Amino acid sequence: MKRRTVLKGFAASAGVALGMNATYLRAQSAPIRIGASYALSGVGAPVGTQMLVGTQIAAQQINRAGGLLGREVELVIRDDKYNSAESVAVARELAGDGINLMLGGSQTVTALGLAPLAPELNMVAIIVAAAGMPVTHELFNRNIFRTTANNYTQYGSLGRTLIEQNPEIKTWISLAPDGDFGRDSALFFGRAVEKYAPSGEVTVLDTIYAQATATDFRTQINQLMSSDADGLYLGIAASAQISFFQQARSVGLYDKFKAIGEVGNGDITGKAMGRNTHPNLWSVCHWLHNQEPFASNPVSQQLYKDYVEMKGEDFPSGQVAAGHRAALALFAGIDKAQSTETEDVITAMENLTFESVGGTVRFRPEDHQMLGLNYYSQMGPSTEAPHFQFNQVTSVDASEMIEPANPGQPFKIEELSQ
Repeated sequence: MKRRTVLKGFAASAGVALGMNATYLRAQSAPIRIGASYALSGVGAPVGTQMLVGTQIAAQQINRAGGLLGREVELVIRDDKYNSAESVAVARELAGDGINLMLGGSQTVTALGLAPLAPELNMVAIIVAAAGMPVTHELFNRNIFRTTANNYTQYGSLGRTLIEQNPEIKTWISLAPDGDFGRDSALFFGRAVEKYAPSGEVTVLDTIYAQATATDFRTQINQLMSSDADGLYLGIAASAQISFFQQARSVGLYDKFKAIGEVGNGDITGKAMGRNTHPNLWSVCHWLHNQEPFASNPVSQQLYKDYVEMKGEDFPSGQVAAGHRAALALFAGIDKAQSTETEDVITAMENLTFESVGGTVRFRPEDHQMLGLNYYSQMGPSTEAPHFQFNQVTSVDASEMIEPANPGQPFKIEELSQ
């Protein structure tokens, strides 16, 4: 976010406060409390904990700049445990404590519980990283804003990227979790591979499914090895993905698949696998601080500087940027509204444009879907620490790939023009 935007209206005039009663002044000087609900335990923790760091840094940055509306931002942190019921319980707890501004839905499973609840609780709920289509379709309501690309846009763009970068691969297959997210992302990936294949001659095989919380993938790996495919989309995430790669490498799957596109673990998988990273692994990319366009972006570089200071590490996860972006969106909405009231913030955010680590992003007012550039990175093993490396970053403009807004209605891919 540009400094002039962040600072606009932050400092309250001391003269305005003259004559106000003490109770009102205390209310105006009290911190702005914002709920931050992430998967901090369970299978989603490797992702959720990194997103929380990004949110914490954003809060530090805004407070360092003078706060919001002349008040400090205070995060009230909760663990949704990668569980839909727990995300509902957390939202109710926060609302009961008087909090009406919330960051949550770091994965689709938790967002599906949180999203329908926001109007009842009179909350503004920022859906941080859940890509599931229902969030901005049948579950849409004015109280929610999504700060990540949806499934169709994200994984259609990934499919387009993979086939354009690897045109020699003629047969593709997907392994995905058996649920709405997994089925949709595999479908959208495969449709894009077919649409954007330079020669128009590709085959997309039936998707293989696994449980979202599975840790043993031997059956699915055997199915993949028996297939005719030499390109793979991997829709399982977090620690489950690491387990898959550890098991797959030992049976020769790396030799079979010339390219693998994965859901967005990125450096989390790279750090776990090190020298054993697949040599042509493509990921949804939230942030790579030392590669363009991130390397010359002021928001990106400040995030990196503050991350190193906070964590004492110089290789942040890209997931940090997802939590940072979501917090920046909410802060910018509060600043534009010059209010923390739910309706005021909603109105301000519906036409909001702000700066993120990946450049300018905006919300589509019809369905509160964020639009910007979607980034994808290619990585492989390295002989130097941390023993994996990113080799290139490419992008696709989300506005080229997104479906028409249709809030309140289920998404139907068959109704889109080919």
